[in-house]
Amino acid sequence: SPSPQPISPQQCWRESMSSHATTYPLISIIVPVYNAAKYLERCFRCLREQTYSTLEFILVDDGSTDESGVMCDQIAAEDRRFKVFHIANGGASLARKFGLEQASGEFVSFMDCDDCIAVDYIKQLYDLIVRHNTNISACRVLRIFNESEITTKPEGRDQLLQFDELMPRFFKYEFWGFPAKLYKKNIFEKIAFPSATLSEDYYVMSQLFLQERQMAYTTAPLYYYEYHEGSLSHLAISKRAFEEFDNVKATYELMQERAPQYAAMALSNVVETCIKLLSMNNRDSSKR
Repeated sequence: SPSPQPISPQQCWRESMSSHATTYPLISIIVPVYNAAKYLERCFRCLREQTYSTLEFILVDDGSTDESGVMCDQIAAEDRRFKVFHIANGGASLARKFGLEQASGEFVSFMDCDDCIAVDYIKQLYDLIVRHNTNISACRVLRIFNESEITTKPEGRDQLLQFDELMPRFFKYEFWGFPAKLYKKNIFEKIAFPSATLSEDYYVMSQLFLQERQMAYTTAPLYYYEYHEGSLSHLAISKRAFEEFDNVKATYELMQERAPQYAAMALSNVVETCIKLLSMNNRDSSKR
């Protein structure tokens, strides 16, 4: 008879979890998708290779005009864990909020479709929440230039960041974004999502940290992003560009009311945003 085939550590973990399905809660990974066909195959692979198996993937096609919507439908036909929703284009912020409303998981995580995650991204983030009894966990984010730079066995040390350490780091541009974190879904129930959609994550995360006041964190690089043209610093000055100002100003006002010891830090980000917008305006004026 043929020799048995070796089983990978990932497969062992999946089989162990499948046999104890009631032990592990459902986790929803929410992925906004917009004209990202060239990245989606990699994105889907990252999701399907996760060692934590009790998952659903919420793909929100934000009015794509390329093949992205079709590719999302195809992967959903192949793998029942993928759930696809097609909505009119409204930006990543509204797509995330919509995905959150559709998610069935006890926990949620967010991923941008042109980024990558380590195979045990969800497993490590979930273990952090259990180990430290928190409602939010996060990992280090690493910028890469190609997929070969992804660490196959990311390791790091974990810590519980209390409010007085978490907030100064937050105002120094750490932990701003929705991705690279795992959340207990119900903590979003009293969180206001702003109508302004640039830097809305900054305003939402500030509310979450004021509410939860701690976060488990690992220095292991589990989330990877590639820099692309199209960030705010490359956009032309426009009415929408000023949405970032609306959100940093709202955050400053929130800190004045609920955590005045951090109001000065929040105000410095308002000033930086004003300088950025002024620089954008001067740059565009010089091109006219």
